[in-house]
Amino acid sequence: MQGLWYAHFKAGPVQGDGLAVLRDGEILGGDMAHTYKGSYREDGSLLYASVEVSPYERATMPADLAHPIKFFLKGAVTGDSANISGHPDNRPDLTVLVELHRGV
Repeated sequence: MQGLWYAHFKAGPVQGDGLAVLRDGEILGGDMAHTYKGSYREDGSLLYASVEVSPYERATMPADLAHPIKFFLKGAVTGDSANISGHPDNRPDLTVLVELHRGV
C-alpha cells in the first residue's frame, strides 16, 4: 500500500478527487478544499483506515466542512486499486465510498 494514491470519493451528493500518500501506516493528503491525515492497516487483501478530513482554510472554493470530520473506512485491495467505504463519526446514515488507484 505504500506510495502515492489517487482518491475519488463520494459522500452523499458530494464527490471529489484528491491525492493521498500512504507510508508506514500513516496517511497524508488532500484536495482543493480539504486536507487528510490518519492511519491505515493491512490484513492480507483487507484495508482499514482511520482518516480525519479537515477544511483547507485557503481553499478558493466554498468550504463544505466547518470542522474536521473523522472517518473509519474498510475494504479490499486488488493489485493497484482499492475500494473502501464507511461512515463519518456520528453519521451512520451517510455512506462514504473511496476508490483508490496507485499513482507511483
